Amino acid sequence: MDISICITTYKHEKYIEECLNSIFAQEFGGDYEIIICNDNSPDNTEAVINKMINHHPQGNRIKYFKNIPNLGYVKNTLFSFSKASGKYIAILDGDDLWIDSSKLQKQFDFLEKHPNFSATGTDSKVVYEDTPTPSHSFSDHPGDELSKDDLTDLKICQTSTFFFRKDILKEDFPTDIISADRCLYLLAGCYGKIKILPEKMSTYRQFSGSISKNVTSDVMKKDFAIIPFVKKYNPDYSSFKLKTYFYFTLMSYSNVISKFDFFKASTGYFFYNVLSKFSLSPVKLYLAIKWSRHTIKQKYDIKKQNSSFV
Repeated sequence: MDISICITTYKHEKYIEECLNSIFAQEFGGDYEIIICNDNSPDNTEAVINKMINHHPQGNRIKYFKNIPNLGYVKNTLFSFSKASGKYIAILDGDDLWIDSSKLQKQFDFLEKHPNFSATGTDSKVVYEDTPTPSHSFSDHPGDELSKDDLTDLKICQTSTFFFRKDILKEDFPTDIISADRCLYLLAGCYGKIKILPEKMSTYRQFSGSISKNVTSDVMKKDFAIIPFVKKYNPDYSSFKLKTYFYFTLMSYSNVISKFDFFKASTGYFFYNVLSKFSLSPVKLYLAIKWSRHTIKQKYDIKKQNSSFV
């Protein structure tokens, strides 16, 4: 099997058919399978999937699993990977879709020709389902080749564009975390570079009620378990940069956080960011300190404006 397309789904009855049709529209010359792991959706997601299996001409490509009780997003994602038999895994969330019929072929061809790369992503189009926010591009790195030192940057690629070599996966992949995508990108960086194709090849739906929009600081703290995991498989990762990254995500993405926890997170971010950029040049050191303080103030003001402090 060339590619396993792994889909995790929960309460996606409105979107899962369009998601699957975007796969069936792919112009790929090899073999692929579709692994769907439904995390015990309480709506009609399962009925829509079964309709596609039984009535779509390519429905026999689908291997369907339902978790009772539900596993949660990270464990469900890893469960989908465990059912994959392909040389490569392509991720697609059940409420997203691919908008370029050449996506699989381009990513497959790239990794076949470049053994020093462990994964590829693409740019994507972000659309907002329940707010009037205009759509926009996701990635800050379209067309870039990223090494492990670049993978603590922001907005590398959206999860539903990620395509990677299955053999990078590890049995001790942490499960008590919130950010399976960040962990996966960093793990891929242990084994090669990541190419971000410049084209927008997926649509990424944003919802105000999504998990990522309502995460607490106590949950975000769990992502620090990713640091020893990736350091185990590539000790050359900079501990300073990894800690800077996860203190930044704790400070920035926690939708509910106390001022005390924000202070601790911002202090950690400031300390490790300055250390990671430390230079004997007074100008460079000044700029690192200035930018760190600016970032903290910006994130504090956003939290205050959004009433995120408790």
